[in-house]
Amino acid sequence: MTTDGSVRNVTAPDVNDLLSRHFAEKFDAETVADIRRQFEAEHIVPLRGLCPPEFLAAVRDEACGIMDRYGVSHDLRFEITDNTPRSMTTVGQPVIKDEGPLIDAFYFAPQMRELVGRVVGEQVHICPYEGEHYVISRLDKSGDTHGWHWDDYTYGIILVLEAPHYTQGGFVQAVPNTAWDKENPDVYGALISSQVRSYALEPGDAYVVKTNTTMHRVHPIRGEGRRTIVNMTLASEADLSRPMTHETNDALFGGVRDPRDAG
Repeated sequence: MTTDGSVRNVTAPDVNDLLSRHFAEKFDAETVADIRRQFEAEHIVPLRGLCPPEFLAAVRDEACGIMDRYGVSHDLRFEITDNTPRSMTTVGQPVIKDEGPLIDAFYFAPQMRELVGRVVGEQVHICPYEGEHYVISRLDKSGDTHGWHWDDYTYGIILVLEAPHYTQGGFVQAVPNTAWDKENPDVYGALISSQVRSYALEPGDAYVVKTNTTMHRVHPIRGEGRRTIVNMTLASEADLSRPMTHETNDALFGGVRDPRDAG
C-alpha cells in the first residue's frame, strides 16, 4: 500500500517479499500442519487464498493479456494417457518467459518453494526442463477440459486466476496412488479401483498435486464458465536424477525455445 492507501503496482522484484509477508499471516505453522496432513492423505490439497489480493489482480491481468495475445487452441487426444481429451487454449514457457515477469518471479520465488516444501514434506526444486517451469491454460467453451492424465515430475502448483462456479464445471478431480504406465495407460482401471476426489477452487486459490502418482483432470466446462490458470512444475530430489520425457507438455505448450531462434 502507498501512504495514501491506494494499491501500488506490483512488479517482479516485489513478489518474493510480498509472498513472504502474506504467507506469514496466512500460513502459520498450525495451518500448514493441517494442510500437510490433508496432502499426505489425498496427494492434492487446495491452498486457499494463496495469492495476496494485489498480486492476484496484477498476475491475472498479465496472464490474461498473454493468453489473449498468444493463446493457441487445441482439441487433442493422447494415446499415452488412454486417449483422454485436451480441449483448451494454451501458452507455453518461452512466450511467458518473455512476456510474463510476474509469473516468472512467482515461480522462482524462494518463498513459494519453501511453502510447497513444507506442504509436501520435502525440499522441492526448480524443474530441470524449462518447458515445464510454467504454462498458462484456459477453458472457456462448453466441453473444454484438461482430461485425465499424470505428469512426469513429482509436484505441480497451480494458480487459479479465473474460475467458474462449480455448477459450470471447471473443478479439479484427482485419484491418488495410481501409476502411469506409458506403454499401457489404464485410466478406467484407475477410476474403478480408487476413490475420485473433487475440489472447487476460487480465483486467488492454488493447489498442490503429487502429479506423477495422482491421476487428475479438470471437469469439462459447461455453459458460459471460464477457467484460467498458471500451471507450474516442481521437481523432487529423486526427479533430478531420473530420465524424463515431455510428450504431452511439448504437444500442448510447445516445449522450449529452439536455440536457433535466439537473437
